Amino acid sequence: MAGELMGQRGDVALMWPNKDRPLLAQGTAGYYWGQENEAPRPRTLGTPDGSQGLVICGDGWDALTADPALVEPGAVRLLYIDPPFNTGSTFADYSDSMAGPMWLSMLRDRLEAVKPLLSPNASIWVHLDDSEVHRARCVLDEVFGADSFVASIAWQKRTTRESRTAISVNHDTIHVYAPSGPRSWKRHRNLLLKGRGELQNRDHDPRGPWTDAPFTAPGYRPNQQYVIVTPSGRRLRPPSGRSWYATEPAYRQLLEDDRIWFPKDGAGSPRLKLFAHQVRGLVPFSVWSALETGTNDDAKRHLQALFPHKGVFATPKPEELMERIIHVATDPGDLVLDLFAGSGTTATTAHKMGRRWVAVERNPQTVAKALLPRVNKVIAGTDPGGITPLVGWHGGGSYSVVQVLPSKGRATRLNKLLLGPSSPLIRVPDSTTTATKAG
Repeated sequence: MAGELMGQRGDVALMWPNKDRPLLAQGTAGYYWGQENEAPRPRTLGTPDGSQGLVICGDGWDALTADPALVEPGAVRLLYIDPPFNTGSTFADYSDSMAGPMWLSMLRDRLEAVKPLLSPNASIWVHLDDSEVHRARCVLDEVFGADSFVASIAWQKRTTRESRTAISVNHDTIHVYAPSGPRSWKRHRNLLLKGRGELQNRDHDPRGPWTDAPFTAPGYRPNQQYVIVTPSGRRLRPPSGRSWYATEPAYRQLLEDDRIWFPKDGAGSPRLKLFAHQVRGLVPFSVWSALETGTNDDAKRHLQALFPHKGVFATPKPEELMERIIHVATDPGDLVLDLFAGSGTTATTAHKMGRRWVAVERNPQTVAKALLPRVNKVIAGTDPGGITPLVGWHGGGSYSVVQVLPSKGRATRLNKLLLGPSSPLIRVPDSTTTATKAG
């Protein structure tokens, strides 16, 4: 009987008015119900140039269907979306109020558009509060299959208590799905680092932060008994009853590869440098504390420090939260996609972590006034906050910008906000904050 019930899970569906019709973008912020199978073709302004990052100003569905060259099919390793929660509130940057059926179709249609772009070991992370989280789970089951569900993460978004409410809610939920299934995805996801606070970049190694371990091993092995000369000139042999960790040829190869660390200004005993991917880690819990992954208030303070004379984006997420998601779900060089980019936390975190990224944000004002200036500071190396100390970030990289105009209604041209009415969209070259015209 239990097996029979489990087999019926995929037959359960959430119904809503106009479910059989697509929800399409209209103008800068609106939507409209299209006809069944309607697929209007939006216009794309600008061309990506193969940079590490790509900013797309436009609606998520339009961005993924307008031009196949924008996002390569099968290339997306991580989709993170932090859509409007549909709380009924209105913020300076966006409206968080939609009719329930529209919100559900908006989510479903954009998830469906992503499916062909996902890599075989991809994962989807959908970040919500209690307003729509239960219905979103049904939509995700329908789009990716109930067997793709991995977990629901509870993230502690605040540490202060709200005394005006019946219960002070201090967490958001992040649904995690893997189309290959949790067992298969487990073989590709990364573990959390033990003692991640110990990871530092004391010698500015371009490979990133590291920890260290003794370069000795228990027991006596004749071929691992040799003299090591420290940078300060001390001649060292292994302690009594122990051997060096490796043979002398292996040691010299590690030394040449800058994998040996001598503490005490070069006078201490050798230690082996271990980078993040070499440290055996821990399986992630489903509850993530503010101490480990930051809070909304931390994110706001980060933006206020970057732009002290500007208004702060209403609902930013901390880079520490995104660092954990990106670390678990991807490897360096993988492609990270965010369809509701907002102030650009996903883009900046992915950039600092050496991932490729595509950030889609519909509001041209948010792109021009928040997202692009923030990414510019990261590239210039003038963003000391967030995960900069953790990963030893010093600047570099580049990104390009395109705009996707909706098929229906008018939308503000991004180039008018950036460089004037007759200027093309921009590309920011390596290690500069100056926007230059794309050729």
